[in-house]
Amino acid sequence: MTLRAGIVGCGGISRSHATAYANLRDVDLVALCDIQPAALQTRADEYAVSNRYTDFREMFETEGLDVVSVCTHAPLHALITIAAAESGINVLSEKPLSTDLENADQMVTACADAGVRLAVSHQYRFTPLFCHAKAWIQAGRIGELRSIREVGKGREAGFELMEMGVHYFDEMDFFMDGIEWVHGQVTYHGHAVGVGDIMHSSELCKTDRRDNGMVAGDTMLIHLGGKRGASGVVELYRREPLHGWMMGPHILGSEGQLMIKPNPKTGIDEMWYCPFDVSFAAHTPQWERILLPQEDFTVDGQLWPDRHSIWSVRDMVNAIRENKQPELGGSKALTSLECVSAVYESHFTGARAYLPLEDRRHPLIKRLNSVPSSPAREEA
Repeated sequence: MTLRAGIVGCGGISRSHATAYANLRDVDLVALCDIQPAALQTRADEYAVSNRYTDFREMFETEGLDVVSVCTHAPLHALITIAAAESGINVLSEKPLSTDLENADQMVTACADAGVRLAVSHQYRFTPLFCHAKAWIQAGRIGELRSIREVGKGREAGFELMEMGVHYFDEMDFFMDGIEWVHGQVTYHGHAVGVGDIMHSSELCKTDRRDNGMVAGDTMLIHLGGKRGASGVVELYRREPLHGWMMGPHILGSEGQLMIKPNPKTGIDEMWYCPFDVSFAAHTPQWERILLPQEDFTVDGQLWPDRHSIWSVRDMVNAIRENKQPELGGSKALTSLECVSAVYESHFTGARAYLPLEDRRHPLIKRLNSVPSSPAREEA
């Protein structure tokens, strides 16, 4: 059976989804949608897609899609996903799933009620190197898993939390077999973030136009507790220049270390192993690069050596064909976004935030709404 695929949102990340659909066997990319005609025409011309829409509801009603990738800004994900579910279409949402848990919960419920699949596109966990690292951990190749560390690209932490932090949370959830709690410390211009430091993502980060809703802080230190006892540490802070090649987990075990990082020159991930649990400047045993056979990186006859969206797209396509849930389907799609809320909740309470969170309200908007209006504001 050939699946009919569509994409809503023709910005930068849509190219990765379009490339995936165009290169998977028995999948046809048949329709694209964007409210910006120029972006729509550019992407549709690039992939020779003739069915072009500026109204996603019209596309859903007309095209008989089996799956749609939602590649818009995050505040629109819920609206589009719920409309797709009502049309009986499976949804692969770009990250973050939404800007808040209340909308994300509605997305999950709508898709469950409609009998369609919903997954979030965290492609890292599906790549061969990440899967290989997980197999090494499970086999005890580095002893007992102790901790995992991630450092962000270098943008303001509140923005980075929604853009890359959700990826880090998902990979830690993957390696640690579940996240139990989150503890976050958030600062802005050197002081602990308060209600007065909450702002829209466009005000915090001037170098990226993506809409991540309400955020706070330029620096974060986040500690996570895994369900099996391991820890995770995420450090997000502003720095120049940005270093995307720093992204990737440093995994520490009781008998060794693993590291998966993009090569700074090629951007292609490399996996490295050290047979010792402590690193010294000059006396650490030499790190060994772990090479996998090329066929591990091959999808339908083509080589995909990087963290391309084809890995998460393929998981959704296989789930549809095999009549099962995708790996990050249903409530599992919520975990990374739930960690975002947990960071802020923990910061303001000074305590660990345990998952799942009982209060599903956006922790920043909740606190903004609790601040009494000044007399001047009331008069205005």
